[in-house]
Amino acid sequence: MFSIYLLEDNDSQRKYYREIVDNTVMINDYPVNVVESSDTESFYDSFIKEQFGLFFLDMELDGDVKAGLKVAEFVRSNIPDAKIVFVTTHEELAFLTLERKVSPLDYVLKDKSSEEIKTQIIRDIELTEQYYQTSIYRKEKTFGYKVGSKYFSVPMKELILLYTEKDAPGRVKLEANNREMSFPGNLNALEDKYDNLLRVDKSSLINVDRIVSYDRHKRILHLDNDVQCAVSIRKSSVVSKLFKK
Repeated sequence: MFSIYLLEDNDSQRKYYREIVDNTVMINDYPVNVVESSDTESFYDSFIKEQFGLFFLDMELDGDVKAGLKVAEFVRSNIPDAKIVFVTTHEELAFLTLERKVSPLDYVLKDKSSEEIKTQIIRDIELTEQYYQTSIYRKEKTFGYKVGSKYFSVPMKELILLYTEKDAPGRVKLEANNREMSFPGNLNALEDKYDNLLRVDKSSLINVDRIVSYDRHKRILHLDNDVQCAVSIRKSSVVSKLFKK
């Protein structure tokens, strides 16, 4: 889950942005927490340091045309991967965001029509959700999976085995240190995505870093936590090579 922050001192505008965000989140079933603020003080009070987040920031607050930029610098220093969108009438301040290395995702200009603003906000939410999903699934040394609308991750060093069962088509079962989980998935896709996962038969992927020993005659692979896994005849030679120096 990640959070979407709305910082806007105009009540009617903030209400409109909130409606767009809420509808987009509801329609797409995104794993999102929405936080709105009308001033910088309430923003800082509600701010939570997370790994990810989307921030819609009004550039001018209480007469200070650079207030939103100052908030953006704070956000970037605390959440390096945050996605920041400036909602402003001050397009001329765009250069300052480059100068201060804020790297915004987008600028939403308030003088555009309500439909144009709506389209941009929806697009920014969808893009951020895609970035979030990619960061979960491809984060180095982390295995990511999705259950319903929520994303989860397991340190790769804790993952032991992934397998499927005939009575649960389309689902993958995960065994890790102190965790067992079932989620929708495909072993072929997971094998392609993670280099350290090895297919040992048509229904099993193992983490090669969790191998303890291999009984070549019985074709039984012994993994950490006393986990055992059968190896197909076709894959036996591949597994055996792991033990050759």
